Amino acid sequence: MFKIVNILHYRDQNFGLNDLAAVQDVRNDFNLQDITDEPAATKDRGDANDRELQCQHEGGTCEFFLICWMSRGLLQGSCGGLLRGCCHRTAKSANLATSDLTNSVVDLTDLPVKNYGPVRNDGSCGISIAKQTAQRRIVGGDDAGFGSFPWQAYIRIGSSRSLLSRCGGSLISRKHVVTAGHCVARASPRQVHVTLGDYVINSAVEPLPAYTFGVRKIDVHPYFKFTPQADRFDVSVLTLERPVHYMPHIAPICLPEKNEDFLGKFGWAAGWGALNPGSRLRPKTLQAVDVPVIENRICERWHRANGINVVIYPEMLCAGYRGGGKDSCQGDSGGPLMHEKNGRWYLIGVVSAGYSCATRGQPGIYHRVPYTVDWISYVTSSTT
Repeated sequence: MFKIVNILHYRDQNFGLNDLAAVQDVRNDFNLQDITDEPAATKDRGDANDRELQCQHEGGTCEFFLICWMSRGLLQGSCGGLLRGCCHRTAKSANLATSDLTNSVVDLTDLPVKNYGPVRNDGSCGISIAKQTAQRRIVGGDDAGFGSFPWQAYIRIGSSRSLLSRCGGSLISRKHVVTAGHCVARASPRQVHVTLGDYVINSAVEPLPAYTFGVRKIDVHPYFKFTPQADRFDVSVLTLERPVHYMPHIAPICLPEKNEDFLGKFGWAAGWGALNPGSRLRPKTLQAVDVPVIENRICERWHRANGINVVIYPEMLCAGYRGGGKDSCQGDSGGPLMHEKNGRWYLIGVVSAGYSCATRGQPGIYHRVPYTVDWISYVTSSTT
């Protein structure tokens, strides 16, 4: 009866009328039971009143999910209580006018640009033990190959009683992992666990074992902001509780130079996200896909051709094909977009947001790592 169109698929929010029984996110894994049971992972956010105040502070209103959906709002988290969420409305219609869009999106263009110093890399970064001999896909179901991306992290956010969400990440030093800001912005370090060296989730027969690490500190970019569109400065650095011992299947990825341009280059996205758009099934085996980096204005134009007015800010990056078919998807949030150069792999993007998965004219939206790489390097140097 009702049809919601052009809703941004956040990596941790993606609600629709048909998903009322089991709400499914797009780049993280998230379900309605996790909200209504109020797992221990959400306790540190305070009671329902605190969450309602936080929702209002972020420009939303607390109301029933169904009312928000019918009015074409965007849900961003729970307000506490059964079927109540924080609803954001950018306009009366999903087909936003450009003037409405300009007013509804948080403007961070006037913020001062701070120089955090030189970019530092681990001397052993970016070396993969496996060659990419075949085309890999996240949407499509091809396997990445054991050890292909030894920096790939599997991140669980929640408690031992209830898992709130899952994200990907990238190891960049012996004690630091990069992931999306929205994955961990509302979590405490004790709620986050990082697994390295995994290829087939929960498998006991892999060539080499996986190792799980606690998190001592979470640094979310100072300009990070939840927004009705793709989140701004969607990047964070996790400091692990203990150093990582490098092995053939566990190694860091290199950081790019500040403002290095990868336009027109091919990147690889990897994760354990959905194999098909809208699917609740998740592969146990790491998937990967190659996608071209496209210019931000072209990305906006492609979206507008589909009736979607989206602003791709300088700290964002789009990657994908005009015809669709290849993309990151549900459960891939926070994972890497990588580029190989001179025999080493570089982290050029972090999976952030997107409208649907692998859909024509709707490429994936990533955080642009070269834009904030000096901050990332500064954090790793400051939290050894």
